[in-house]
Amino acid sequence: MLHTTRKSTWRRSALLVIAAVLVMTVLAACGGKKDNEGSSGLTFAGAGEGTVVATYKDGTVTEPEFNKYLDIFNIMQPGYEQVIAIPQFKEQLLQQYVSYKILSAQASEATLKKAGDETDEQMKSFEDTLKTNADVKKTLDDKKVSNADVKTYLNLMLVVVEHMNSQVTDDEIKAEYEKNVGNYNPVTVRHILVATTDPADSTKTLRTKEEALARAKEVKAKLDAGGDWTALAKEYSDDTGSKDSGGQYADAKASDWVEGFKKAALTQEIGKIGDPVETEYGYHVVLVEKRDQAAYDKLTADQKSEVQSVVAYNHMNTFMTDEMPKQDVKITLPEAAESPGASTDASASPATSESPATSESPAANK
Repeated sequence: MLHTTRKSTWRRSALLVIAAVLVMTVLAACGGKKDNEGSSGLTFAGAGEGTVVATYKDGTVTEPEFNKYLDIFNIMQPGYEQVIAIPQFKEQLLQQYVSYKILSAQASEATLKKAGDETDEQMKSFEDTLKTNADVKKTLDDKKVSNADVKTYLNLMLVVVEHMNSQVTDDEIKAEYEKNVGNYNPVTVRHILVATTDPADSTKTLRTKEEALARAKEVKAKLDAGGDWTALAKEYSDDTGSKDSGGQYADAKASDWVEGFKKAALTQEIGKIGDPVETEYGYHVVLVEKRDQAAYDKLTADQKSEVQSVVAYNHMNTFMTDEMPKQDVKITLPEAAESPGASTDASASPATSESPATSESPAANK
């Protein structure tokens, strides 16, 4: 429950789409096709048919095409059906779909081939899944989503990922690593969380901030006096992810943690129990046991790919803020009646997993 869940609206919604590439590894993709406007961007069945719901400099998106995109998005993100019904969020997804079509049209032949090769490998797993998992097949059938539709969706995602990765230079990777070296090296910490709200129900108050701070100071005093981390974590900690392991997170990524806890993990003196650290969860008593730091020239290919992914995300963000306004995008989605009980907050999202290590980069590590 230490990972960060607060993201900008664009970042959150963009990651939902890119996350499909990262977590739905049983699904596969294939090559794209020319759309009716002559763009080489990847499109779904229904392109060029029906009502136009978006136009941009080099093409259009029709309602059947976009609905197919949303159907597959729903399959891969089943917790988001109600959120997608929110007009603002639906419009954001359409904006993103337009941006992915534009970016896929910019991809080189080498990028298209690399994405195609990767997804061809995954196709075998996808076919095996359909043979053994009746639920997956039923979901596809119920939504009238074909294998080809799924292939197009994931190929679009993978082409965008590969295209953004291809824009990253070695100098940019090195600069990002040296600027944020703590984000890319493992750290081992122990902590005891004294929460202000119930981890299982954020609407339920456990104690006031003053009470939580007093309890955190109490447990710190016991630790300073030689108290046992294992026993005290079980007694005092409200972090269900670590209380039964002496409060330890071993060789973890500090970049995945909420800001206050991350700062303590990266700056607190090793081997010294710090004063209680406040986060949105409550107060943490933290002991940093180990921080590793590898020289850039000692990084493995996988580690460099992780840094590359972050730089690629920055390139994506730059594209969305600087280049998309130049594409003359006009959204003409039909107005829909608001679903009963649906929130009008476009930044709303379902509850997320409380895993302490969650990828937040827009590009898959290669």
